[in-house]
Amino acid sequence: MKNPPVVEKVQVRYQDLDPYGHVNNAFHMAYFESVRLAYLERIAGHLGLGSLEAGDLPGVRYVIAEATVRFKVPIRLGDTLHGAASISTVGNRSFVMDYELRVGESYENGRVAAEGTSAQVFYDPEADESRPRPDWFVSAVAAIEGRPEESFAPEGR
Repeated sequence: MKNPPVVEKVQVRYQDLDPYGHVNNAFHMAYFESVRLAYLERIAGHLGLGSLEAGDLPGVRYVIAEATVRFKVPIRLGDTLHGAASISTVGNRSFVMDYELRVGESYENGRVAAEGTSAQVFYDPEADESRPRPDWFVSAVAAIEGRPEESFAPEGR
């Protein structure tokens, strides 16, 4: 991932390990989640919205509709781990995030340990259904990513 807008150091804990001494596959998604929250905090800060509400932007809920992980190299206890996140597309009711985990002293010089994506659907918990994206969402993401708004349109639209 080139020049991701959000890079966070991720803590590898003993409890994350499997019997072989490397991070259990389930924890990769938790690492992605921590970077996703850092990205959403960056949006909230950019817009002056305040703190996240239960991990969501104030007034904006979402659910994960799909998630993938591609494992490249094992992550071990003691590794310095960096996670990065970027939004690749924004649809009328959803957005897709890309993630990368790198092992090394810095993100820039680290080895890619895992890559992944997740598709988030904007959600209204009271109505128990998807909802349209907020009007301001694409412009906020474009500002953080340093890309034009039209570059976030899903392919074929």
